Amino acid sequence: MLTIKEDWQRLFEGAGMADLTRALPAVLQVKRWFGGKARQISTVQITDSILIPSNSSARLLVIDLEYGDGGTETYTLSVAAVFGEEADRIRRVCPHAVIAPLLVRKGESDEAGLLYDALWNRDLALTLLHAIGRNSRFPGIAGSITASSTSTFTDLVPFRTEPEPVVMGAEQSNTSIAYGGCVILKFYRRMAEGMNPDLEIGRALTNGQFPYVPSIAGELEYQDRSGHRSTLGVLQKFVANDGDGWKRSLEAFERFMDRIDEEHLWDERPSAFPSHPLDLAKVEYSPLACRLIGPYLESAGRLGNRTAQLHLALSRIAEDPDFAPEPLTWEQRQCRHESMVKSMKDTFSLVNERIGLLPRHGQAMAEILVELKPELNRIFDAFGNSETPVPLIRCHGDYHLGQVLCIGADFMIIDFEGEPAHSLAERRMKHPSLVDIAGMIRSFHYVPFAFLKAKGVEQCSWTSFWSGWTSAAFLKGYLELAIGSPFWPQNAECVRLLLDVYVMKKALYELRYEFNNRPDWVEIPLHGLIELLRPAALGERAR
Repeated sequence: MLTIKEDWQRLFEGAGMADLTRALPAVLQVKRWFGGKARQISTVQITDSILIPSNSSARLLVIDLEYGDGGTETYTLSVAAVFGEEADRIRRVCPHAVIAPLLVRKGESDEAGLLYDALWNRDLALTLLHAIGRNSRFPGIAGSITASSTSTFTDLVPFRTEPEPVVMGAEQSNTSIAYGGCVILKFYRRMAEGMNPDLEIGRALTNGQFPYVPSIAGELEYQDRSGHRSTLGVLQKFVANDGDGWKRSLEAFERFMDRIDEEHLWDERPSAFPSHPLDLAKVEYSPLACRLIGPYLESAGRLGNRTAQLHLALSRIAEDPDFAPEPLTWEQRQCRHESMVKSMKDTFSLVNERIGLLPRHGQAMAEILVELKPELNRIFDAFGNSETPVPLIRCHGDYHLGQVLCIGADFMIIDFEGEPAHSLAERRMKHPSLVDIAGMIRSFHYVPFAFLKAKGVEQCSWTSFWSGWTSAAFLKGYLELAIGSPFWPQNAECVRLLLDVYVMKKALYELRYEFNNRPDWVEIPLHGLIELLRPAALGERAR
């Protein structure tokens, strides 16, 4: 419990600040958006405390963390206090927003309450929205917050209205507040110097009137005394939707399983088909795939179309050096190859360290993967030794089925932050467009396993059939528009190698993630890697 005399605002000075600072490591460890859960926090410092003038007297804290491994990160946390019945309501309605119990000593009487995350405070949420519309500035101790709007703001936010704010349920690296179905504020928790790619790419695509991303209406930015700037939040158009692509895909796979049951195919194995997604994308859909997967094939193809249109739009922002396409240099290729090899070594060290903790089937799969390591090495080395030109563009960077919203039969692409675990500089890097393709293919692979796991059903022989044909449909739709464009590699073997490299790189990342976060999901990326490497190894031996 945090205890302070007279006024809760004294938490932000002297002994109160010291008590709050000591409490923060335990507070952060239970927050879903905190990315340092697997690391030991060695020091915590509140470097700024910015009052946001409103009825709640909320403050935004800038928190610097240093970890035992020497790394550092900066997070933001908005705080406000509530007492009496309102404190009881917060505990009941949004317990995840609670930071710590609070006791304010006032002479002979004590007032018990809560310190909580002020983004759940209606008054603060509206203050931030109005601040963006008015281009306001809030000074702090070591810096200030600047709010600014774009020309889109007045089109999206009705004049002299107070759209009701609602904190969205899904919370990952950011917390989002929707305002009356017109705009949504994404408030970033982890700060990094520079412009967040979500704002940078969103603004560029808004200026280019690209119709398949939400338009940007404004932003919140923090600037310290040295002039270093960091994106705090992005205000963008709220998109009414039917759920994301992940939800739709799970529903599509359920219908697929129902059809298998109806046709009594559960114990049968589907006939062989080309295992590589590029080969499968070149052939006609089999009658069985059309019958069992149905309209979802068309949906996956449309998503491929929209993805290619996104890459075309990003590749045409040639006047901005941060977006202009450029060739992969020899130095860049070697640097990326070294990074791939390091991630591979780190992953196999983790596999060897934890293989004994896996169930019998998982252990068997891990042993197969270890046997296939030379093939993985060969593929990464082929990338490092290749001299074929590769165009680089700005990409989504963390592309999967959860990053697209379903709008009827169409899609809206969202969340351009990039992989949250990477640095801002890494998230702003240019890549071959196949980085996004690989991410989506891995997402299609996850769907059947996630569905069956949720149902408590053992893996069936039809999972690869579904993910193979849906990935092929996505690629078909993508290639219709991508082939011949300046960002697409001209050499077909280069395309194949790049897709293999980035799908495997993604699967290795997934394997590390599952080992550290969801050990019972480890078999999903293990299956994916084996499915990719076995045919490649057989093909190499045949040569």
